[in-house]
Amino acid sequence: MGSLGSISDIMSALWRRRWLIGTTILAGSAASYQFAVSRPHSYAASAVLQIETPRSLAEGPRSTGGIAAGYWLQLVQARLMVRDNVVTLIDKFDLFADMPQMSEAQQVEMVRRAFRIEPITGGQYYANADQWPGVLRVTATMASPELAADMANEMAESVLELNASTQNERTQETLEFYSREEARIARQIDAVESEMAAFRNENLEVLPTTLDNRPEEMRTIDTELNELSGDLLEARSKRAELEARGNLSTVERREAQQLDSRIDLLSTRQQQLQDRMAEIRASGRRSVNAEAQIEAFERRLLQLREQQAEMSSRRAAAETSQRLNAEQQGEQFILLERAVEPEYPLSSGRRKIMVFGLAASMGLALGLALLMELLKPVLRSAGKMERSTGLRPVMTIPDIPDRRKG
Repeated sequence: MGSLGSISDIMSALWRRRWLIGTTILAGSAASYQFAVSRPHSYAASAVLQIETPRSLAEGPRSTGGIAAGYWLQLVQARLMVRDNVVTLIDKFDLFADMPQMSEAQQVEMVRRAFRIEPITGGQYYANADQWPGVLRVTATMASPELAADMANEMAESVLELNASTQNERTQETLEFYSREEARIARQIDAVESEMAAFRNENLEVLPTTLDNRPEEMRTIDTELNELSGDLLEARSKRAELEARGNLSTVERREAQQLDSRIDLLSTRQQQLQDRMAEIRASGRRSVNAEAQIEAFERRLLQLREQQAEMSSRRAAAETSQRLNAEQQGEQFILLERAVEPEYPLSSGRRKIMVFGLAASMGLALGLALLMELLKPVLRSAGKMERSTGLRPVMTIPDIPDRRKG
Protein backbone atom coordinates (compact mmCIF):
# COMPACT_ATOMS: atom_id res chain seq x y z
CA MET A 1 0.00 0.00 0.00
CA GLY A 2 2.88 2.41 -0.54
CA SER A 3 3.21 4.64 2.53
CA LEU A 4 0.41 2.76 4.36
CA GLY A 5 2.22 -0.30 5.56
CA SER A 6 0.55 -0.96 8.87
CA ILE A 7 -2.58 -0.32 10.88
CA SER A 8 -0.85 2.46 12.80
CA ASP A 9 0.08 4.16 9.51
CA ILE A 10 -3.53 3.97 8.35
CA MET A 11 -4.79 5.39 11.64
CA SER A 12 -2.23 8.19 11.46
CA ALA A 13 -3.24 8.99 7.88
CA LEU A 14 -6.90 9.11 8.86
CA TRP A 15 -6.13 11.40 11.75
CA ARG A 16 -4.17 13.75 9.50
CA ARG A 17 -7.11 13.85 7.05
CA ARG A 18 -9.71 14.26 9.79
CA TRP A 19 -10.88 17.63 8.43
CA LEU A 20 -11.46 16.13 4.96
CA ILE A 21 -13.25 13.13 6.46
CA GLY A 22 -15.45 15.24 8.69
CA THR A 23 -16.36 17.67 5.92
CA THR A 24 -17.25 14.83 3.54
CA ILE A 25 -19.40 13.07 6.14
CA LEU A 26 -21.23 16.27 7.03
CA ALA A 27 -21.86 17.13 3.37
CA GLY A 28 -23.11 13.61 2.57
CA SER A 29 -25.33 13.51 5.62
CA ALA A 30 -26.81 16.89 4.75
CA ALA A 31 -27.49 15.74 1.18
CA SER A 32 -29.07 12.50 2.40
CA TYR A 33 -31.26 14.39 4.83
CA GLN A 34 -32.37 16.81 2.15
CA PHE A 35 -33.20 13.98 -0.25
CA ALA A 36 -35.08 12.02 2.45
CA VAL A 37 -37.10 15.08 3.45
CA SER A 38 -38.01 15.70 -0.20
CA ARG A 39 -39.54 12.22 -0.50
CA PRO A 40 -43.36 12.61 -0.54
CA HIS A 41 -45.60 10.72 1.86
CA SER A 42 -47.99 8.10 0.51
CA TYR A 43 -51.29 6.99 2.02
CA ALA A 44 -53.09 3.67 1.58
CA ALA A 45 -56.86 3.18 1.96
CA SER A 46 -58.75 -0.10 1.56
CA ALA A 47 -62.35 -1.09 0.84
CA VAL A 48 -63.66 -4.57 1.71
CA LEU A 49 -66.02 -6.52 -0.58
CA GLN A 50 -68.04 -9.68 -0.08
CA ILE A 51 -68.09 -11.85 -3.22
CA GLU A 52 -70.09 -15.07 -3.21
CA THR A 53 -69.24 -17.86 -5.62
CA PRO A 54 -70.85 -16.85 -8.94
CA ARG A 55 -73.09 -19.64 -10.24
CA SER A 56 -72.90 -18.40 -13.79
CA LEU A 57 -69.10 -18.59 -13.71
CA ALA A 58 -69.23 -22.22 -12.58
CA GLU A 59 -71.60 -23.24 -15.37
CA GLY A 60 -71.34 -22.94 -19.10
CA PRO A 61 -70.08 -24.58 -22.27
CA ARG A 62 -66.43 -23.86 -21.41
CA SER A 63 -66.50 -24.76 -17.74
CA THR A 64 -65.06 -28.00 -16.36
CA GLY A 65 -66.62 -28.01 -12.92
CA GLY A 66 -65.94 -24.42 -11.80
CA ILE A 67 -63.67 -21.46 -12.31
CA ALA A 68 -60.63 -20.94 -10.06
CA ALA A 69 -60.70 -17.93 -7.76
CA GLY A 70 -57.19 -16.91 -8.77
CA TYR A 71 -58.15 -16.86 -12.43
CA TRP A 72 -61.25 -14.79 -11.67
CA LEU A 73 -59.17 -12.25 -9.71
CA GLN A 74 -56.70 -11.98 -12.57
CA LEU A 75 -59.58 -11.50 -14.99
CA VAL A 76 -61.09 -8.72 -12.86
CA GLN A 77 -57.79 -6.90 -12.46
CA ALA A 78 -56.93 -7.21 -16.14
CA ARG A 79 -60.28 -5.79 -17.22
CA LEU A 80 -60.18 -2.99 -14.65
CA MET A 81 -56.64 -1.95 -15.50
CA VAL A 82 -57.11 -1.56 -19.24
CA ARG A 83 -55.88 1.75 -20.58
CA ASP A 84 -59.32 3.28 -21.20
CA ASN A 85 -60.48 2.65 -17.63
CA VAL A 86 -57.27 4.03 -16.14
CA VAL A 87 -57.38 7.15 -18.33
CA THR A 88 -61.00 7.71 -17.24
CA LEU A 89 -59.90 7.58 -13.59
CA ILE A 90 -57.04 9.99 -14.25
CA ASP A 91 -59.37 12.48 -15.91
CA LYS A 92 -62.07 12.09 -13.26
CA PHE A 93 -59.76 12.80 -10.31
CA ASP A 94 -57.32 15.08 -12.20
CA LEU A 95 -54.42 13.03 -10.80
CA PHE A 96 -51.49 14.54 -12.68
CA ALA A 97 -52.54 18.16 -13.04
CA ASP A 98 -49.25 19.30 -11.43
CA MET A 99 -47.12 17.09 -13.72
CA PRO A 100 -48.05 18.03 -17.28
CA GLN A 101 -44.67 16.89 -18.56
CA MET A 102 -45.49 13.23 -17.76
CA SER A 103 -46.67 11.19 -20.74
CA GLU A 104 -49.95 9.30 -20.74
CA ALA A 105 -48.16 5.94 -20.74
CA GLN A 106 -46.23 6.89 -17.59
CA GLN A 107 -49.40 8.12 -15.89
CA VAL A 108 -51.24 4.89 -16.69
CA GLU A 109 -48.36 2.80 -15.37
CA MET A 110 -48.19 4.77 -12.10
CA VAL A 111 -51.93 4.38 -11.51
CA ARG A 112 -51.75 0.63 -12.22
CA ARG A 113 -49.02 0.23 -9.59
CA ALA A 114 -51.10 2.22 -7.09
CA PHE A 115 -53.95 -0.32 -6.97
CA ARG A 116 -54.02 -3.77 -5.42
CA ILE A 117 -56.91 -6.31 -5.34
CA GLU A 118 -56.30 -9.28 -3.06
CA PRO A 119 -58.39 -11.88 -1.21
CA ILE A 120 -58.58 -11.95 2.56
CA THR A 121 -57.70 -15.63 2.86
CA GLY A 122 -56.33 -16.08 6.37
CA GLY A 123 -53.10 -17.50 4.98
CA GLN A 124 -54.70 -19.81 2.39
CA TYR A 125 -53.65 -19.51 -1.25
CA TYR A 126 -56.52 -19.40 -3.73
CA ALA A 127 -54.73 -19.27 -7.10
CA ASN A 128 -56.04 -22.65 -8.26
CA ALA A 129 -58.63 -23.40 -5.58
CA ASP A 130 -62.25 -24.10 -6.36
CA GLN A 131 -63.30 -22.57 -3.04
CA TRP A 132 -63.75 -18.83 -3.23
CA PRO A 133 -62.32 -16.47 -0.59
CA GLY A 134 -65.61 -14.64 -0.13
CA VAL A 135 -63.94 -11.38 0.96
CA LEU A 136 -61.74 -9.10 -1.15
CA ARG A 137 -59.70 -6.06 -0.22
CA VAL A 138 -59.25 -3.25 -2.74
CA THR A 139 -56.33 -0.97 -1.80
CA ALA A 140 -55.30 2.36 -3.35
CA THR A 141 -51.99 4.08 -2.53
CA MET A 142 -52.01 7.82 -3.23
CA ALA A 143 -50.25 11.04 -2.22
CA SER A 144 -53.08 12.28 0.03
CA PRO A 145 -55.45 10.45 2.40
CA GLU A 146 -58.55 11.92 0.72
CA LEU A 147 -57.46 10.82 -2.73
CA ALA A 148 -56.53 7.33 -1.47
CA ALA A 149 -59.99 6.82 0.06
CA ASP A 150 -61.82 8.18 -2.99
CA MET A 151 -59.81 6.03 -5.41
CA ALA A 152 -60.25 2.88 -3.30
CA ASN A 153 -64.04 3.38 -3.15
CA GLU A 154 -64.18 4.13 -6.87
CA MET A 155 -62.25 0.97 -7.67
CA ALA A 156 -64.44 -1.10 -5.29
CA GLU A 157 -67.55 0.10 -7.11
CA SER A 158 -65.90 -0.81 -10.41
CA VAL A 159 -65.14 -4.30 -9.11
CA LEU A 160 -68.78 -4.80 -8.15
CA GLU A 161 -70.03 -3.56 -11.51
CA LEU A 162 -67.49 -5.64 -13.42
CA ASN A 163 -68.33 -8.75 -11.42
CA ALA A 164 -72.02 -8.33 -12.16
CA SER A 165 -71.44 -7.61 -15.85
CA THR A 166 -69.07 -10.57 -16.15
CA GLN A 167 -71.69 -12.94 -14.74
CA ASN A 168 -74.40 -11.51 -16.97
CA GLU A 169 -72.18 -11.76 -20.04
CA ARG A 170 -71.24 -15.34 -19.26
CA THR A 171 -74.86 -16.30 -18.57
CA GLN A 172 -75.97 -14.70 -21.83
CA GLU A 173 -73.14 -16.41 -23.68
CA THR A 174 -74.15 -19.76 -22.18
CA LEU A 175 -77.80 -19.22 -23.09
CA GLU A 176 -76.95 -18.27 -26.67
CA PHE A 177 -74.62 -21.24 -27.03
CA TYR A 178 -77.23 -23.78 -25.92
CA SER A 179 -79.90 -22.12 -28.07
CA ARG A 180 -77.64 -22.35 -31.13
CA GLU A 181 -76.83 -25.97 -30.34
CA GLU A 182 -80.51 -26.84 -29.93
CA ALA A 183 -81.34 -25.21 -33.28
CA ARG A 184 -78.39 -26.94 -34.98
CA ILE A 185 -79.47 -30.36 -33.68
CA ALA A 186 -83.06 -29.69 -34.80
CA ARG A 187 -81.78 -28.98 -38.33
CA GLN A 188 -79.79 -32.21 -38.25
CA ILE A 189 -82.90 -34.15 -37.18
CA ASP A 190 -84.89 -32.66 -40.06
CA ALA A 191 -82.12 -33.54 -42.50
CA VAL A 192 -81.91 -37.15 -41.27
CA GLU A 193 -85.69 -37.55 -41.39
CA SER A 194 -85.80 -36.21 -44.96
CA GLU A 195 -82.98 -38.53 -45.99
CA MET A 196 -84.77 -41.46 -44.35
CA ALA A 197 -88.05 -40.65 -46.13
CA ALA A 198 -86.27 -40.40 -49.49
CA PHE A 199 -84.60 -43.76 -48.89
CA ARG A 200 -87.96 -45.37 -48.03
CA ASN A 201 -89.50 -44.04 -51.25
CA GLU A 202 -86.60 -45.32 -53.33
CA ASN A 203 -86.72 -48.79 -51.75
CA LEU A 204 -90.43 -49.14 -51.16
CA GLU A 205 -90.72 -52.42 -53.03
CA VAL A 206 -88.05 -54.16 -50.95
CA LEU A 207 -88.82 -52.75 -47.52
CA PRO A 208 -90.91 -55.04 -45.30
CA THR A 209 -94.41 -53.80 -44.53
CA THR A 210 -97.46 -55.11 -42.71
CA LEU A 211 -98.80 -56.25 -46.10
CA ASP A 212 -95.63 -58.12 -47.01
CA ASN A 213 -96.63 -61.69 -48.09
CA ARG A 214 -93.31 -62.83 -49.52
CA PRO A 215 -92.78 -65.61 -46.95
CA GLU A 216 -96.25 -67.05 -47.63
CA GLU A 217 -95.71 -66.70 -51.37
CA MET A 218 -92.42 -68.57 -51.11
CA ARG A 219 -94.11 -71.40 -49.25
CA THR A 220 -96.86 -71.57 -51.91
CA ILE A 221 -94.30 -71.60 -54.72
CA ASP A 222 -92.31 -74.28 -53.00
CA THR A 223 -95.41 -76.45 -52.65
CA GLU A 224 -96.40 -75.91 -56.27
CA LEU A 225 -92.86 -76.70 -57.45
CA ASN A 226 -93.00 -80.00 -55.61
CA GLU A 227 -96.31 -80.83 -57.28
CA LEU A 228 -94.96 -79.79 -60.68
CA SER A 229 -91.91 -81.95 -60.20
CA GLY A 230 -94.17 -84.97 -59.55
CA ASP A 231 -96.38 -84.19 -62.55
CA LEU A 232 -93.38 -83.74 -64.82
CA LEU A 233 -91.87 -87.00 -63.65
CA GLU A 234 -95.15 -88.85 -64.35
CA ALA A 235 -95.63 -87.24 -67.79
CA ARG A 236 -92.07 -87.94 -68.85
CA SER A 237 -92.36 -91.55 -67.71
CA LYS A 238 -95.48 -92.06 -69.81
CA ARG A 239 -93.85 -90.39 -72.80
CA ALA A 240 -90.85 -92.65 -72.44
CA GLU A 241 -93.11 -95.72 -72.38
CA LEU A 242 -94.78 -94.64 -75.64
CA GLU A 243 -91.44 -94.06 -77.31
CA ALA A 244 -90.30 -97.48 -76.23
CA ARG A 245 -93.18 -99.21 -78.12
CA GLY A 246 -91.86 -98.26 -81.53
CA ASN A 247 -94.71 -97.98 -84.11
CA LEU A 248 -97.55 -96.08 -82.46
CA SER A 249 -101.14 -96.07 -83.44
CA THR A 250 -103.05 -92.92 -84.17
CA VAL A 251 -104.46 -92.86 -80.68
CA GLU A 252 -101.04 -93.40 -79.16
CA ARG A 253 -99.52 -90.64 -81.30
CA ARG A 254 -102.29 -88.27 -80.19
CA GLU A 255 -101.58 -89.26 -76.57
CA ALA A 256 -97.87 -88.68 -77.13
CA GLN A 257 -98.56 -85.21 -78.50
CA GLN A 258 -100.73 -84.45 -75.50
CA LEU A 259 -97.94 -85.61 -73.19
CA ASP A 260 -95.43 -83.39 -75.01
CA SER A 261 -97.75 -80.40 -74.65
CA ARG A 262 -98.25 -81.17 -71.00
CA ILE A 263 -94.50 -81.55 -70.38
CA ASP A 264 -93.83 -78.19 -72.10
CA LEU A 265 -96.56 -76.51 -70.09
CA LEU A 266 -95.34 -77.96 -66.81
CA SER A 267 -91.69 -77.06 -67.62
CA THR A 268 -92.68 -73.50 -68.48
CA ARG A 269 -94.63 -73.18 -65.25
CA GLN A 270 -91.76 -74.68 -63.31
CA GLN A 271 -89.31 -72.19 -64.81
CA GLN A 272 -91.65 -69.31 -63.99
CA LEU A 273 -91.94 -70.42 -60.41
CA GLN A 274 -88.18 -70.83 -60.09
CA ASP A 275 -87.60 -67.35 -61.53
CA ARG A 276 -90.13 -65.92 -59.10
CA MET A 277 -88.43 -67.72 -56.23
CA ALA A 278 -85.04 -66.29 -57.24
CA GLU A 279 -86.59 -62.84 -57.53
CA ILE A 280 -88.12 -63.10 -54.08
CA ARG A 281 -84.81 -64.24 -52.59
CA ALA A 282 -82.93 -61.34 -54.25
CA SER A 283 -85.61 -58.98 -52.97
CA GLY A 284 -85.09 -60.44 -49.48
CA ARG A 285 -81.37 -59.71 -49.62
CA ARG A 286 -82.10 -56.12 -50.68
CA SER A 287 -84.64 -55.90 -47.87
CA VAL A 288 -82.02 -56.90 -45.31
CA ASN A 289 -79.68 -54.15 -46.54
CA ALA A 290 -82.53 -51.64 -46.59
CA GLU A 291 -83.57 -52.63 -43.06
CA ALA A 292 -79.99 -52.15 -41.84
CA GLN A 293 -79.91 -48.70 -43.43
CA ILE A 294 -83.27 -47.80 -41.86
CA GLU A 295 -81.98 -48.94 -38.45
CA ALA A 296 -78.91 -46.75 -38.91
CA PHE A 297 -81.18 -43.78 -39.63
CA GLU A 298 -83.23 -44.55 -36.53
CA ARG A 299 -80.10 -44.78 -34.34
CA ARG A 300 -78.91 -41.40 -35.61
CA LEU A 301 -82.32 -39.92 -34.92
CA LEU A 302 -82.32 -41.37 -31.40
CA GLN A 303 -78.89 -39.91 -30.63
CA LEU A 304 -79.84 -36.53 -32.04
CA ARG A 305 -83.09 -36.44 -30.07
CA GLU A 306 -81.19 -37.29 -26.87
CA GLN A 307 -78.76 -34.46 -27.60
CA GLN A 308 -81.66 -32.14 -28.33
CA ALA A 309 -83.27 -33.02 -25.01
CA GLU A 310 -80.00 -32.36 -23.18
CA MET A 311 -79.51 -29.03 -24.92
CA SER A 312 -83.09 -28.06 -24.08
CA SER A 313 -82.50 -28.92 -20.43
CA ARG A 314 -79.28 -26.91 -20.28
CA ARG A 315 -80.86 -23.96 -22.07
CA ALA A 316 -83.68 -23.97 -19.51
CA ALA A 317 -81.09 -24.05 -16.71
CA ALA A 318 -79.24 -21.11 -18.30
CA GLU A 319 -82.49 -19.14 -18.52
CA THR A 320 -83.14 -19.87 -14.85
CA SER A 321 -79.61 -18.78 -13.93
CA GLN A 322 -80.07 -15.57 -15.89
CA ARG A 323 -83.28 -14.77 -14.01
CA LEU A 324 -81.65 -15.56 -10.67
CA ASN A 325 -78.73 -13.28 -11.47
CA ALA A 326 -81.13 -10.47 -12.31
CA GLU A 327 -83.19 -10.98 -9.15
CA GLN A 328 -80.39 -11.64 -6.62
CA GLN A 329 -77.66 -9.42 -8.00
CA GLY A 330 -77.85 -7.00 -5.08
CA GLU A 331 -77.53 -9.83 -2.56
CA GLN A 332 -74.56 -11.51 -4.19
CA PHE A 333 -72.24 -8.49 -4.39
CA ILE A 334 -71.95 -6.46 -1.19
CA LEU A 335 -69.64 -3.60 -0.24
CA LEU A 336 -68.94 -4.54 3.38
CA GLU A 337 -66.71 -1.62 4.28
CA ARG A 338 -66.03 1.59 2.43
CA ALA A 339 -62.52 3.03 2.43
CA VAL A 340 -61.90 5.83 4.96
CA GLU A 341 -59.14 8.42 4.97
CA PRO A 342 -56.01 6.98 6.65
CA GLU A 343 -54.67 8.88 9.66
CA TYR A 344 -51.00 8.05 9.14
CA PRO A 345 -48.90 7.79 5.99
CA LEU A 346 -47.10 4.69 4.88
CA SER A 347 -43.40 4.34 5.56
CA SER A 348 -41.67 6.41 2.89
CA GLY A 349 -38.19 5.01 3.59
CA ARG A 350 -36.75 8.25 4.94
CA ARG A 351 -34.92 6.56 7.81
CA LYS A 352 -33.37 4.01 5.46
CA ILE A 353 -32.28 6.78 3.12
CA MET A 354 -30.61 8.62 6.02
CA VAL A 355 -28.83 5.48 7.24
CA PHE A 356 -27.60 4.47 3.78
CA GLY A 357 -26.61 8.08 3.02
CA LEU A 358 -24.56 8.31 6.21
CA ALA A 359 -22.86 4.98 5.51
CA ALA A 360 -22.06 6.05 1.95
CA SER A 361 -20.69 9.37 3.17
CA MET A 362 -18.42 7.63 5.67
CA GLY A 363 -17.18 5.22 3.05
CA LEU A 364 -16.52 8.06 0.60
CA ALA A 365 -14.69 10.07 3.27
CA LEU A 366 -12.43 7.17 4.21
CA GLY A 367 -11.76 6.42 0.58
CA LEU A 368 -10.81 10.04 -0.19
CA ALA A 369 -8.49 10.21 2.83
CA LEU A 370 -6.63 7.04 1.88
CA LEU A 371 -6.47 8.12 -1.76
CA MET A 372 -4.86 11.45 -0.76
CA GLU A 373 -2.21 9.60 1.24
CA LEU A 374 -1.44 7.27 -1.66
CA LEU A 375 -1.19 10.11 -4.17
CA LYS A 376 1.25 12.07 -1.93
CA PRO A 377 3.38 9.49 -0.10
CA VAL A 378 5.64 10.97 2.62
CA LEU A 379 8.08 9.09 4.86
CA ARG A 380 6.99 10.24 8.25
CA SER A 381 8.64 7.62 10.51
CA ALA A 382 11.73 5.45 10.79
CA GLY A 383 9.66 2.34 10.18
CA LYS A 384 8.32 3.73 6.90
CA MET A 385 11.79 4.68 5.76
CA GLU A 386 13.17 1.24 6.57
CA ARG A 387 10.27 -0.53 4.77
CA SER A 388 10.54 1.70 1.70
CA THR A 389 14.38 1.94 1.25
CA GLY A 390 15.76 -0.93 3.31
CA LEU A 391 17.95 1.56 5.25
CA ARG A 392 17.66 2.00 8.99
CA PRO A 393 17.89 5.61 10.13
CA VAL A 394 20.77 6.35 12.50
CA MET A 395 18.84 8.96 14.40
CA THR A 396 15.30 10.29 14.49
CA ILE A 397 14.14 13.64 15.74
CA PRO A 398 10.84 13.43 17.58
CA ASP A 399 8.04 15.85 16.97
CA ILE A 400 8.35 18.41 19.79
CA PRO A 401 5.14 20.39 20.33
CA ASP A 402 5.46 24.12 20.69
CA ARG A 403 5.08 24.99 24.38
CA ARG A 404 5.51 28.73 24.03
CA LYS A 405 2.88 30.81 25.72
CA GLY A 406 1.13 33.49 23.85
